Amino acid sequence: MDKPYKTVVIEDDFVIGSFIKKEVETHGKFEVAEMFENGSDAKRFLSQNKIDLLLLDIELPDSNGFEILKELEDPPLTISVTGYEGNAVTAYEYGNLDYVTKPVVPERLYKALDRAYEKLSSSKNVSIHNYGTKFKGVDRNVFITFSNIVYISSNGKHSILHTVDDGIEVIGTLKDLEPRLSAGKFRRVHKQYIINMEYLAHIEYFNGGSHVAYMKDEEKSQVPVSRIYLPGI
Repeated sequence: MDKPYKTVVIEDDFVIGSFIKKEVETHGKFEVAEMFENGSDAKRFLSQNKIDLLLLDIELPDSNGFEILKELEDPPLTISVTGYEGNAVTAYEYGNLDYVTKPVVPERLYKALDRAYEKLSSSKNVSIHNYGTKFKGVDRNVFITFSNIVYISSNGKHSILHTVDDGIEVIGTLKDLEPRLSAGKFRRVHKQYIINMEYLAHIEYFNGGSHVAYMKDEEKSQVPVSRIYLPGI
């Protein structure tokens, strides 16, 4: 039997935290290594210890759960657990795998844990940076999963991450960002563009020598391709 994945629960309500711990361990694929009722103790532990999964309450007595993720250099795979549904969008912006609302229904929690197990199993022995990374935004840092990025465009000394939902401006040129991207997913196709190969539908040639990459996102985005980059695509 595979070793269960190391999990931490951050929940300021002891009763709810104990319930979550019991359900997580009942699932069978995870073990709760630590439980915390405040953000300061949790941040100290997470900055010094590597874990596989974090179940994170957003509303904590001494901090906001998202602040914990923002301050971690290598945030773990995270499932948010909160009583406020309005946090959902922010949770996904921070790269959270799933979002479970209170009162916690075991079946819903198990569904989130199943997703986490699938993600962890498929990326076993692979760095979290192959899953996503933290970018320095104009007003705050954001953690973005690579699978949500369709393409990236240059914007002077900044870059625009064109995700499945919207465009996010981050600090750094394409050259700055390239080493931090998953090499198997992303390809430079133009001096001003990088695409996620998983979203590439096809490349079309036009009279005059121009090439365009057609992407498989809802917007059916079109990205110019330079001939010098064609051999690497």
